[in-house]
Amino acid sequence: MLLSDRHAWEYALNEQNYNLTNAYQLGTHPPAVQDRKRFFAANHIAFLANARVIKAFRQHVPNGLIGPSFAYSPAYPASCAPSDMLAFENAEEFTNLWWLDAYCFGRYPQAALAYLRETGEAPEILPGDLELLREGTPDYIGVNYYYTLTFTDNPLGGQTMQRINTTGKKGTTPSSGIPGLYKTAPNPHLETSNWDWAIDPTGMRIALRRLSSRYALPLMITENGLGEFDKLEAGDKVNDDYRIAYLHSHLKACQEAMQDGVELIGYCAWSFTDILSWLNGYQKRYGFVYVDRDEQGGSLRRIKKESFHWYSQVIASGGKTL
Repeated sequence: MLLSDRHAWEYALNEQNYNLTNAYQLGTHPPAVQDRKRFFAANHIAFLANARVIKAFRQHVPNGLIGPSFAYSPAYPASCAPSDMLAFENAEEFTNLWWLDAYCFGRYPQAALAYLRETGEAPEILPGDLELLREGTPDYIGVNYYYTLTFTDNPLGGQTMQRINTTGKKGTTPSSGIPGLYKTAPNPHLETSNWDWAIDPTGMRIALRRLSSRYALPLMITENGLGEFDKLEAGDKVNDDYRIAYLHSHLKACQEAMQDGVELIGYCAWSFTDILSWLNGYQKRYGFVYVDRDEQGGSLRRIKKESFHWYSQVIASGGKTL
């Protein structure tokens, strides 16, 4: 990990966008409702909390770095048709810039806010709110990057928000979107994981370049990795060459983004050990270290996967083995 001479860094919030989408749009997390007006109201409160945390951190840790960690899936248009390009613009504003502009500029993106005011779903912005947001902008942006999303036109009365694939059965993720704005579409140019997440290292380079150009802030990859079915074989072997290939290509993309002028101050792979997935239990594994555990129990033994040994060499070489 590359860090500046400042001695501490901290997250303010982690994946606000996904956590509140599950809570207030999909109804899969508490309070388990599907109410878009409450969704945008809850996010506004979280933005204010984020800004207050950043202000307080700077008082107590004056030499530190602080910023939110955002789950960023850059939007692509499904084609060069103007309707798909507009869907792409809509999706980038509503799924990414709504959070990133609030964090980094202290304001909401113009077209998205105008739309929500028309539909009556815009958050109530009280006197002093925008001033607080501007006072609590971050020192860096934390980026949780796993995949890109591709969008196409979605007519009024069209596809609504849908839950993601939590089974690991490839090809079962439904299209999801907002009627009149956008919906997801498969990207025929990309392979996917068993959970239908597009494997797109170039998307990481694009993500870093977009964020660096728009916000002129240092970036840190706070999460990046591949969740898959890992099998413990004879001799305590876990051959996860697919994870090595994923991480190798994404680390190369980070190097390329740095050559493009991106100030990347750190990279954190997800994750060191297998852990309980919040939506997938123990079946979806991300770790460099296998944990002998499933939903029925297990010994909890830790076994180093092939990716552990590979990544150890990458760290020891300072990335030169890439």
